[in-house]
Amino acid sequence: MADKRITRSSSIRLVQDSPFDRGTYLRDWRRWRKDASGDIALRVAVVTGANGFLGAHLVRALLQHGVTVRALVRPGANVQVLTGLDVDIRQGDLTDAVFLRSALKDADVLFHLAAVYSQDPRDIGLMYQVNTGLVRVLIRWAWEWGVSRIVHTSTIGTIGRRSDGRPPDERVPFNLWAEASHYVRSKHLGEIVALTWAQMGAPVVVVNPTAPIGAYDWRPTPTGRRVLAVLRGEIPPYPPGGMNVVPARDVAAGMILAALQGIPGMRYILGHKEGNLTLAQFIAQVARAANMPPPQVLSPSLWQRWRARWWRWRRGHAQGGPQALTADPRRAVEELGMPQSDLATAFEEAVTWYRQQEMLTGA
Repeated sequence: MADKRITRSSSIRLVQDSPFDRGTYLRDWRRWRKDASGDIALRVAVVTGANGFLGAHLVRALLQHGVTVRALVRPGANVQVLTGLDVDIRQGDLTDAVFLRSALKDADVLFHLAAVYSQDPRDIGLMYQVNTGLVRVLIRWAWEWGVSRIVHTSTIGTIGRRSDGRPPDERVPFNLWAEASHYVRSKHLGEIVALTWAQMGAPVVVVNPTAPIGAYDWRPTPTGRRVLAVLRGEIPPYPPGGMNVVPARDVAAGMILAALQGIPGMRYILGHKEGNLTLAQFIAQVARAANMPPPQVLSPSLWQRWRARWWRWRRGHAQGGPQALTADPRRAVEELGMPQSDLATAFEEAVTWYRQQEMLTGA
């Protein structure tokens, strides 16, 4: 029997009308399901959000493997981290079917990294539009147009927490809706959409990066802002239960391995087995990388100590503040062979890059 793919049928229109109704998604999925397994030839890769921190590392990793890369970015986006690379940069709207179809032509893998992160209340609607709604559009079109593998980038924030405090793995369901930020909520809903398409047969693999660190963090990310705060002699806001830090280059390698060896419908935490750091350990890593005095010599003022405690309390009890972002990444390490590079080297690369970019004002 010939393989069947989802087309723009009345059933798909129902999915469009109710993107979070799992019953609607799954009602007839067995009729549509096709085999999403098999060897993946990675010759041409399309990367959304290629000009971001992880995107910059992923593009470089793909180029090192001899892969032709099409980098999709918004019109007028800052593409400085892609300067000088042999990459096909295409600016356009990811909801534009004509633009996307041209970008995906003959592509083997779609790496979807584009997302909106903001703490501005005015951007709440935009986060759901991009982090959730766009996922449905991209996966549907990529699958319909013959892309062999789709790697959807989620976040460690969508992994639930264990009641006993142990670092969670991919089997722990999301149980943090009440205290989650709108960013995490929108990413969780986007992950539901991606995994539901996978249940219908789409060749979708989900990756959940922890807190990446390294060069090219130009915005910077929350982890980068923590590094910069330490370099200024400040105590940064930090999850009381710690968080998992991972070299950004390892995350990029994990994404490629997920495309080549990942099982559709599975989640893979892209983290570091030795990366679950407390605040003191994080500060110590930054201090060593920057050749600064050891943490105990930083001697924060009474105001700084009070502010740090208040932030830790607030982020632990108010919406948007996880108690911990630790993780158990053994599935990606053992099943995919995700590398585990030296954390100290990644911190050094980050500090060196920030200094080169003159981002250490006051440090």
